[in-house]
Amino acid sequence: IFITVVVRVLPISISTLASSKMTSSFTDNSTECAICFEPFEGTETITLTCGHRWHTACVKQQLQSAKPNTSQRLLFSGYRCAKCKAFCDHPDLRDLTRKTDELRERVDALVEEQLKADLPTAWEGARQDRDAKARLLDEGRRNYAFYLCGGCDEPYFGGTVECADEQQGELIASEDRLCQACSPRTHEICQHPFEHGAYHVWKCRYCCNPATFLCYGNVHFCKPCHARNPNVQAIPCVGGACCTFPKPKGQTTHSNGSSRECEQLYYCAWCDSSSSDAFAQNERTGSRNFIVNPSGEEGTRGWRPILDRWGQPEMWQVENMELRVDQHTQTNFVSSYSWARMMQTVPLHEYVRDPTSVQIEVSAKFMGRTDCPSLFFMQALVSDSNGRILHRVSTSELSAPAGFWEKATLTIDPVNGAHEVSMIVSGKDERFWSGNFGSKVCHCSVRVLCDEDELGNILIGE
Repeated sequence: IFITVVVRVLPISISTLASSKMTSSFTDNSTECAICFEPFEGTETITLTCGHRWHTACVKQQLQSAKPNTSQRLLFSGYRCAKCKAFCDHPDLRDLTRKTDELRERVDALVEEQLKADLPTAWEGARQDRDAKARLLDEGRRNYAFYLCGGCDEPYFGGTVECADEQQGELIASEDRLCQACSPRTHEICQHPFEHGAYHVWKCRYCCNPATFLCYGNVHFCKPCHARNPNVQAIPCVGGACCTFPKPKGQTTHSNGSSRECEQLYYCAWCDSSSSDAFAQNERTGSRNFIVNPSGEEGTRGWRPILDRWGQPEMWQVENMELRVDQHTQTNFVSSYSWARMMQTVPLHEYVRDPTSVQIEVSAKFMGRTDCPSLFFMQALVSDSNGRILHRVSTSELSAPAGFWEKATLTIDPVNGAHEVSMIVSGKDERFWSGNFGSKVCHCSVRVLCDEDELGNILIGE
């Protein structure tokens, strides 16, 4: 049910709209209206293009009552013929249906964009197959939930139907239902929220973890909290330095709970990559990255595989990046069904005047697929001039988020005798699928942390 949020709207040709306007050869011989159950005789009637006959007043009242609103997801069921479910179409009804027809086109454009993000392989394979593409679009219409923004009156993606029909998802106030472009929380972080929606990383409403699910149109969940929904209980933020996620301005803790005030956009990957100001707010100052080939731009150059228990190398592969982490990176590493492990050793003594006195940051960005859960694990080893390991630090086994790049960071305080630092990244899928369906990694980095004005004294040749 994981969702990658995409808010771009592109014009496309909608076959369903065309088919709904085809004139039917069917003749409706009914003698009474199936809406009010009153006879047709002596009253004004209308025969829709599908062939079914109704009282004109009854159909118009149905269409008036079915106007989309912000309190419920967009269904368009009230714009369908009650007998055959074709969309109501007749020249005398165009003033009532024109706006909704245009809205349906925009929703179908969002369906297409969401399918491209969630099922990129299937969508690419269906591009030249009209029937396969139509089946995918129908699947998206059935499974995705869309809402009308109370701010701009535009449709936006709000999760899956599975998480759309609960009472919690039906909101009354228009300000409760806002698209990302209209949310004030988005504007605090992102310079272009409408265009950058696919690069937004939100906080789970009920805890501090980054969210991987969007439900009810405006509620973000992490995987564990989503699994406990609707009985999820808020997990209080420990606050201060113990919670490493960005806090709201002027606060030392996150607000976690059912209130919409607990929603928070952590960062926009696009803005972070293109704006030095935004980047500075989320990154500590320090040296350049010492890792060679950090995202697979040059294949696996600079990395060496770590043998498995049978002495076989399980190496990461390189693929073209499907979900962009920024405007520049084109590739990433990807793992397979068994643990893929690779290592790169950075000779600190060649870059740093005194390797024993510096603080080191080891980091990488990782993510998974929407159709196959996966794991990611990162280690850092500090060794002396004889290769003896002096210090070891690692993450836990992390569930790779689907649909956005999450950053894993390890910080190493000065280590007496430090000479080299090795970075090890490991990944695998959890379903043992043949092929490269495991976790992905990019932006692998080893840096020295320091103030910018100290670089000349710390680094060799600066």
